[in-house]
Amino acid sequence: MIASGQAGGPPAILTSVVGKLLGVESRRIDFSKAGLRRSVSIPSALEQSCEGVPSVANAAEPLYIENTMHPANSKLALAKATASHLHAFGIDWDDTSGNNNGHFAPFNWQSN
Repeated sequence: MIASGQAGGPPAILTSVVGKLLGVESRRIDFSKAGLRRSVSIPSALEQSCEGVPSVANAAEPLYIENTMHPANSKLALAKATASHLHAFGIDWDDTSGNNNGHFAPFNWQSN
């Protein structure tokens, strides 16, 4: 119910874009943050990383876009994906091209 967006809340936006839910598993998720770099790992299933685009005014801070209506946060840091690997539910996808966009933002989703 949650993963498909049928339970409501921020994931509900997914109901219009998820055609077929392939499954749900309970696994540990590790997040890493170092400077402008961010990554997420679900061992043996997902590895994704990105690097923020540095601001001209302060290279330690990323450029932001605001008022995005994104379900995680209305303010997103612009980033460039550095690697994406997904191996779950019959999907095998690997991209290390560095040619894809990314973004990051803090979020806190809770049940009501």
